[in-house]
Amino acid sequence: MSTRAGHIGSVPLPRAGHGNLRWVVIAAVVVVVSMFVVGGKAQVMRLGYQIDELEKQKRELERANRALTIEASSLAAPARVEEIAVKRFGMVRPAKENIVVVKRRQTAAPPQAGAPKGARSAGER
Repeated sequence: MSTRAGHIGSVPLPRAGHGNLRWVVIAAVVVVVSMFVVGGKAQVMRLGYQIDELEKQKRELERANRALTIEASSLAAPARVEEIAVKRFGMVRPAKENIVVVKRRQTAAPPQAGAPKGARSAGER
């Protein structure tokens, strides 16, 4: 028996038949479907976290809006405006005899759509 160093010989490999190819294709399909399922679940989780963050931001903005609305109404209060006018700008209230009240006139209703040009509205009759 003669053997050469480094020569192991050949190992016969079984021929890949159609049965083995079928299993490889099935395994590949299962892997691809699993990747889509896992990817979809990851996307759902990511969107859930994003929704939570946006809802938190919305609550903070609504709180800030309420605070600013209160601040704006207090800044526009007539008593405060009068105090600033008197103290900062030296304005004074006019005497009663210098006050003139102007009443608004009621304006006639605009002509109704579809009415002839010469027709009068109900308020003009």
